[in-house]
Amino acid sequence: MKLIINADDFGYSERITAGILRAHRDGIVTATTLMTNAPHTHGAATLARANPSLDVGVHLVVTFDRPLADVELVRTLVDRDGRFFRPIELLSRDVDRQEALIEYRAQYRKARELLGREPTHVDSHHWVHDHPALEWAIGTLAHETGAAARIHSDGQRDRLRARGVRTPDHFAREFQYEGKVGVEPDEGLARRSGYARERETELATLTDPRVRAAVKELGITLATFADV
Repeated sequence: MKLIINADDFGYSERITAGILRAHRDGIVTATTLMTNAPHTHGAATLARANPSLDVGVHLVVTFDRPLADVELVRTLVDRDGRFFRPIELLSRDVDRQEALIEYRAQYRKARELLGREPTHVDSHHWVHDHPALEWAIGTLAHETGAAARIHSDGQRDRLRARGVRTPDHFAREFQYEGKVGVEPDEGLARRSGYARERETELATLTDPRVRAAVKELGITLATFADV
């Protein structure tokens, strides 16, 4: 059996970026997804270029900060101040799928430019491609670029594959939401994110030698999205 361990939020902060790299170098993380509108985006991309064994995709964001595209082109995604809605509000809205695709394309282009190579896969911040319009947009982007897409359910896998999109066979949603990791307590992060202190536990788990030993004992091959 092949297993991909993906840690998203790459670039969200310097400490999260460092934690993901540590979980890759010293643990079992094989892949990550880069945020293109976050405080440490450029630093994370530089580190990704220096660590080519880390499989890097794009963490598509429509629930944090501001869009990369012209605000006038993505009006259903932003509030009157031009900022993205929070997840619970976005998911209750009538999102224009073409506008979502415009923003997703802009973020993919920026990631490709910063990484100096094609991103291998795409997923979404806060799981929002459970929304039908956003599922359509992420599927369209994946089909256009050849990137694989993270799935949230077998039904979503089947719908995306029917559109010619590469996906993993299954996805384990139980290991927290999206495999977020960090390095140490970060009070600033705790104020910005509803998922902060748990990252320390996840980092310890992902770098525990007993976990790597168990993976080997079970005959599991650690893989990347290039294997999809």
